[in-house]
Amino acid sequence: MAAFSSDDELTRAQRVHTSIVATVTAGKRSVPFTIENISVSGAKLEGPLSLKQGEHIIILFEAAGHSVQLTAEVMRVETPDLMTDQIAARFIDPSAADREVIQHLVNKLLDEQDEGNDQLLIDQE
Repeated sequence: MAAFSSDDELTRAQRVHTSIVATVTAGKRSVPFTIENISVSGAKLEGPLSLKQGEHIIILFEAAGHSVQLTAEVMRVETPDLMTDQIAARFIDPSAADREVIQHLVNKLLDEQDEGNDQLLIDQE
């Protein structure tokens, strides 16, 4: 299984803010995490499971009526308090179908954000 090959590819992928609830599994432990942002190459998540950089996890969530299960590598871990970890995860070999579902989700959320910004501009006029 090959991860995305470069940090440039990770930063090029368009990210969108979310509050999707996902289940993260590491070994025999499965706990709910919140996906704070997502792109086709990875995600930032927050939850109550202590993880280590380099650890492989499984992320399971629903998007556009589809169940998406992805293997990911933990790239960064921040611990803002004793009960919560924030992680950056890079997806490892997502299927074409999963990439398509994630891209559709990203596009939909970006469109919704643009519509909200357009409405804000109209309201300010």
